[in-house]
Amino acid sequence: MGLDPAQLKLNPQLLVFYRSGLRYLYQPHGSPAQTRQERKKSASCSRDAWLQWLQSLNPPYKAVLTYYQLCLDRGPDSGEESRKRRELFANMLSGLAWPETVHAFWPHSLCQDEDIVAHSGLFWQGIQVLKPEYVLVFGERAADTLFPDREAGTEELNLEGIRYLILPDPDEMLPDNRRMKNLVWQKLKALPLIT
Repeated sequence: MGLDPAQLKLNPQLLVFYRSGLRYLYQPHGSPAQTRQERKKSASCSRDAWLQWLQSLNPPYKAVLTYYQLCLDRGPDSGEESRKRRELFANMLSGLAWPETVHAFWPHSLCQDEDIVAHSGLFWQGIQVLKPEYVLVFGERAADTLFPDREAGTEELNLEGIRYLILPDPDEMLPDNRRMKNLVWQKLKALPLIT
């Protein structure tokens, strides 16, 4: 695997997303004269952009990670809350030492202007292509989007040979909720993704 010079300039918290292929979704931010809001709008990812990125991946993946704010967190200018979530996932995946070939991020929501809009159809379309053994669903909003009929408090579902784990929302683990982080860590560490 060769060195990608773009990785040398990248903030370490963005590296996990960059390596997962989300770099293909970044769009130019335009001229410096644009306002932050205009840049955010120009960087929004459409359903078509996600599907195009999906074609560039190399399935199957053992695990797919999803959370409600994923569409917000893909760009470097997405704000302090996004930076903290990216850092959380970067630290988590680094600690687990999962090879990049075993996991991928995939959304179940889209960003339209400054709003997040649930889009479970996009998620299920991606799951058919990615063919994971495990789907790590972070947060109740994410779980409610994907499984609107699930019984409250359900932490695990098995559907069509895929094991879905419902985990705490990234924002519940931040800024430093050690109890939540430890809960997630123990569940993820127990997954047999590395053989």
